[in-house]
Amino acid sequence: MKSTAEIISIGNELLIGHTLDTNSHWIAKQLTKLGWTLERVTQLRDSLDSIKSGVRGSLKRNPRVLITIGGLGPTHDDVTLAGISRALNKPLRLNKEALQLVKDHYRRLESRPKLTKYRTKMATLPQGSLPLSNPIGTAPGVKTRESGTTIFSLPGVPSEMKAIFRSSLIPYMESFHATRPGEMQVKITGIIESALAPILDQARKIFPKLYFKSHPRGRETGMRPLILLHIYNIEPGAEEGISDAAAYIMQQLARNGGLGPRKNRGSRKA
Repeated sequence: MKSTAEIISIGNELLIGHTLDTNSHWIAKQLTKLGWTLERVTQLRDSLDSIKSGVRGSLKRNPRVLITIGGLGPTHDDVTLAGISRALNKPLRLNKEALQLVKDHYRRLESRPKLTKYRTKMATLPQGSLPLSNPIGTAPGVKTRESGTTIFSLPGVPSEMKAIFRSSLIPYMESFHATRPGEMQVKITGIIESALAPILDQARKIFPKLYFKSHPRGRETGMRPLILLHIYNIEPGAEEGISDAAAYIMQQLARNGGLGPRKNRGSRKA
């Protein structure tokens, strides 16, 4: 089974343009480094119906991992776990382990912490779920298994999300031993993207297991257009072809009027 993942980012603030979804961007980079394929990122409102529908839709596509971000806190609009509960038809239950994590956190903040309904809300999980320790915040992360998919629910606060991802998700994902992609970046000058396109089409035919993505920098009407070309493998075992593909593209550029890079200024990453 391919190591695939989906992300659901939850929060009205994302959909009204108040907050940029940097969490999904950061997780996407981590997944790629780990050799996982991110198939989809979805943004949803703080709505039980939206979350229920979004989670069920993702489960139908059967990713190995579904990551939800946001909506684990104590306020009225933190409804992610309630939405997942509805999606899975699993009732919400106070989790003793999660409650202890919440207690421990407030003991560090207050001399006589009280477990109000708002605080116990963060320890109320879909039945059968496991809490994930949050080393720098209050709300635990949550791990829920459903058929062939493992759902990880993370807080929306970036520092907390990253801390739980590093401590809990990375070890889990590394256990699948997915092949980490190779990558090379090539800087190409003196050519516009539409002129580079036919060369990339030929390269794609010759190297079908590689992915080519061009990123224009600056204006095409400038004195010296710049394109950053990224080449990386989309299938295990194709890493060795990356250097050959870069060399082929340089040769073709040279034949087409001497445009393009004189040398590869990029880097190879494993």
